Amino acid sequence: MAQVDEATKATKPLKIIIAGAGLAGLCAAYELEKRGHQCVILEADGSHIGGRVRTLRLPDGLHGEAGAMRVPESHQVTRHYLKELGVALQPFVYTNKNAWCYLRGHKARMADVDSLKQHFKLRENEKALSPGDMWRMSVEGWLKKLSEAEQKDLLAITPATPASQALEKMTLRQLLEADGYSEEMMEYASVIWGQEALLDSGATEHLREEMTNVWNLSFDEIVGGTDRFATAFVDKLKTKPRTGCEIIRLEQSADGKHAAAVFRNRANQGAEEREEGDFLICTLPCPVLGRIETPGFSGEKKRSIRQLVYDSSTKVLAVTKRRFWEMDDGIYGGGTFTDLPTTSTYYPADNAQARDPAVSARQSIFLASYSWGQHARRLGMLEPALQREVVLTHLSKVHPQLAEPDMVQRTIGWSWDRHAWAGGAFAWFNAGQHSTLYRHLLEPEGRIHFAGEHASLNHTWMQGALESALRAVKEVLAVA
Repeated sequence: MAQVDEATKATKPLKIIIAGAGLAGLCAAYELEKRGHQCVILEADGSHIGGRVRTLRLPDGLHGEAGAMRVPESHQVTRHYLKELGVALQPFVYTNKNAWCYLRGHKARMADVDSLKQHFKLRENEKALSPGDMWRMSVEGWLKKLSEAEQKDLLAITPATPASQALEKMTLRQLLEADGYSEEMMEYASVIWGQEALLDSGATEHLREEMTNVWNLSFDEIVGGTDRFATAFVDKLKTKPRTGCEIIRLEQSADGKHAAAVFRNRANQGAEEREEGDFLICTLPCPVLGRIETPGFSGEKKRSIRQLVYDSSTKVLAVTKRRFWEMDDGIYGGGTFTDLPTTSTYYPADNAQARDPAVSARQSIFLASYSWGQHARRLGMLEPALQREVVLTHLSKVHPQLAEPDMVQRTIGWSWDRHAWAGGAFAWFNAGQHSTLYRHLLEPEGRIHFAGEHASLNHTWMQGALESALRAVKEVLAVA
């Protein structure tokens, strides 16, 4: 990428240790190898490459996404690599007027969602507003009040203008309250937005997504599963990631010229081993980085690692004997949103254009439940049998077909909180954390540089991981 090419070229080949084989680690290795440097990639997971890009593949050929599942049209860095690596895309259907919304015991098609207002005690000035109207008037309205310089400041390492600093200290709920919306209206709209669990998170996280048109343009998905992105990176690497290598300590030489990772190698009966290089790029998520030894890290770095908020995400996939949502409800892709424990439901979009009845009649898989925040924690803590019961019992209020004998053949749950090498789904600032933590998350510690979705302002997205990798590579090459 151009920003890497602008960096000072190293005068000799470097050896660089990369901690973690998620997208950030793979992208960093890819760019460094293209420039003639040697990389050693250490990954704790013994059977998976890609980090939170994780496609769950079943023996019958079906697959579903436990992690990243879509690519916004505006994410040009992601699309650059997908094109360069030859990874095919197909449309991802995000909204569908035929999908359902279920609130307070009543359901309606998304096309008729206004009919659910009668079950809320809305103020007179709120009754004529749709959830989209509220978002445009409030969230987009706050953004439009900012000058171009103030908007750019929301993307700065540390916000500096009074307007951006003030917004950065607000939650999304406080932003909506400042515009005079009632609790009833906020509940009604936020459930339909799929944002109820994020009301008390930093408002500027949402403003940045508006600035970069994440939700205003179309989406695509990777044909055959998102893990093909990670596989495509690995296929291009000269040196493949070493799996089953759990890093327990990061070190630097006394002369400040080398960095090393000490790790347990499960392929060698858990023996401690050490890899040293000219630099180390650490892509480990903060919940993982916080439990390994990091002697010499600054107090600010350690504080930022401890305090950075990671949100929770739980997905429950369901294998069904037929696509009842297509055959009975006419839903081809898109999402259903509810106030049930299942929160949101997404349907496969691979038949959205052809609408082939033969595909609809075959066994399939859909994302029965996708939840964030405390909703995800409550569902993710359940053992598989109880989790299945809770999801199917509640979602059958929307889709009664789920109660038919043999309709659901299997459910598969995934909670990122319970995954040892993630410890959470994604970084998502609380109010004020951009100002107090972000610069410290990025700051190199001697010969150790940092990347990963958390070390970007595109939290939750593959784009953030890739952008952070490019920044870390540029930093390394500039000082080598």
